[in-house]
Amino acid sequence: MDDRTVPRPDGGEGPALNGGGEPHALSAREAEVMSLIADGQTNGEIAAHLFLAEKTVKNHVRRIYSKLGVGSRPAAIAYWREAGPATR
Repeated sequence: MDDRTVPRPDGGEGPALNGGGEPHALSAREAEVMSLIADGQTNGEIAAHLFLAEKTVKNHVRRIYSKLGVGSRPAAIAYWREAGPATR
């Protein structure tokens, strides 16, 4: 299990908090998938790039949305870009 956390968008110390005040951490694979999402790749393209089933990518995306406290791809991308290069 990877224990890296996504830095807080406000630049503060410690892990970012989701909407419920709980810290979240993206796994290394989730961070990799999120990076590819931010690059504009579709789930199918990500699956091919990472040698995964598209359903597996969809599951990663669902968990990423939950951990980041967002409900859409554009919102996840905005959060990711705001969090900065340390997340990549």
